[in-house]
Amino acid sequence: MEQYQASGELSRADSPAMIQSIINALPIPIFVKDSKGIYVYCNIPFEKYVGRRIDEIVGHGVYELWDYELAKVYHAADNRLFGAGGEEQYEARVKYADGTIHDVMFHKAVFSFLNENYMAGAILDITDRKASERELERIALTDTLTGAASRYHLYAALDDACRKAARQNSMIAVMSIDLDGFKQVNDTYGHPAGDEALVKVAGRIRDAIRKSDILARLGGDEFIIIIDDMETKGSVFCLADSILQQFSEEMEIQQNKVMLGASMGIAFYPDHGMSPHDLLKNADLALYESKRTGKGCFSSLTMV
Repeated sequence: MEQYQASGELSRADSPAMIQSIINALPIPIFVKDSKGIYVYCNIPFEKYVGRRIDEIVGHGVYELWDYELAKVYHAADNRLFGAGGEEQYEARVKYADGTIHDVMFHKAVFSFLNENYMAGAILDITDRKASERELERIALTDTLTGAASRYHLYAALDDACRKAARQNSMIAVMSIDLDGFKQVNDTYGHPAGDEALVKVAGRIRDAIRKSDILARLGGDEFIIIIDDMETKGSVFCLADSILQQFSEEMEIQQNKVMLGASMGIAFYPDHGMSPHDLLKNADLALYESKRTGKGCFSSLTMV
């Protein structure tokens, strides 16, 4: 008991030094500013973040430590928080002194000490968490086999495109594509060959469309293309011809030469629907017409 009390007395006597050691040991940049935006305190991780020693930080304001545009942002944020009081937190991407880019969470709070207002801030590195979130989002939005947009991404993108077209009184084309001969590849060479064929098909379609167009895979051998900002239906039909041309040559699948074709159906906003559901349904109806008339071609309800 006596030993414990002696240790307690020692910790109380050295408490400021101990607190400073603890704050420096935390792997989180911490700083304090006065109401004029002048740094009055920081820990060692904050020195590393800024790339300056503490004596080059304390006593200086943001305009002395950061480039003008960034300093202006920091200064406005500080004034806003001092005016409102309380605390705030927000995410940002920042460049550390070593040049690396980090996703961080800023935590800031205003407090009073000896009748003066100060702001304490901590910078929590959330780079790994944000990377995981982006990867999960990528998986949700992407077909893992072909790299095309997923079904979920398709519906969200088509809904956005419809809203944009309604605002701008513009046209959208939705192409539904079904492969001809894909089942035979699967049955003859197996599912791994079928997967390879789907990857190559997606690549050929991308070669024909614009980077702004969205290619999605619904599943199996069904693909959808969303095309906006096309001025005429004729330009859409020309694009459909270009896509079909991508299937005019054999492709090598597991050292076997195979021939795949494509049948396509096209629906236009607003002629064939003003919602994702109606556009997809009518693109499918046009696709069935292509299948009925001999495959390897495209149809639109405008044409039939």
